Amino acid sequence: MPILIDAHVHIHPEFSLELFFSSAWNNFSFAVEQSDISGSIDFVLALTEGAGCDVFSSLKKLAKPLSESSSTVSWEIFLTAEPDSLIVRKDTASMYLIAGKQLVSKENIELLSLFSSIVIEDRSLALQDLALIVTDKGGLPVIPWGVGKWFGERGKAVERLLNTKQDISIFAGDNGNRPVFWPFPTLLKNARGLGIPIVSGSDPLPLTSHVSRPGSFGVIFVEDELSIRTPIDSLRKIFAKAHDIQSFGRGVGPFQFVIDQLRVNLRKQVGK
Repeated sequence: MPILIDAHVHIHPEFSLELFFSSAWNNFSFAVEQSDISGSIDFVLALTEGAGCDVFSSLKKLAKPLSESSSTVSWEIFLTAEPDSLIVRKDTASMYLIAGKQLVSKENIELLSLFSSIVIEDRSLALQDLALIVTDKGGLPVIPWGVGKWFGERGKAVERLLNTKQDISIFAGDNGNRPVFWPFPTLLKNARGLGIPIVSGSDPLPLTSHVSRPGSFGVIFVEDELSIRTPIDSLRKIFAKAHDIQSFGRGVGPFQFVIDQLRVNLRKQVGK
């Protein structure tokens, strides 16, 4: 059974949840139409929530038992047998929502903790130590690409982690905010050359328009299956054997990239 995963998801306060989940479903469905996969397909939204953000817990408080029927007019949340996974349903449409965190190392480098809601104070640990703890706690450590975030000393720290001999199942991350004109980053090429899988996600920015982004960029597993009761357990096993992972979606256009960066930077300046 094919599985489509958006592995870098934020639900920002300015997002309408109804529009967010509808956009995710539509984007995943479009990706299926553009591919050669068919049949019953699972869609997964892997949250990567930053410090002070815990939308997952808020949604979990609204969750219903899995045995109950779903609404035909709005998205509803359902429990699984796991504390860090939920199911989102509307009529016959269904997606998995998985808890996860976006952490920051002492070197000011982002590290995603997929499939684990571990909380670690930002900038308290060096990158390799952070990745080790995420791994020990059952998370999947992913170093996500970001505009201007892998230059200089930070780039060297990322390279050291990619080349580490420590027992860390590290992944590298690409995302939908990398514009189509931007060359494939050197460190992602290096990761691929080292046999490190690349995990993609949409990485919606804190902009109202980005509510339409979830499910637009991610990865595909063609011949795997998720347990409806324990999807995280299934995902961990799938990623443990992953090598060259197939991706879907494309980066933003040049104009949209410039506009998005200007708006994000303006938001930061206004917030100071």
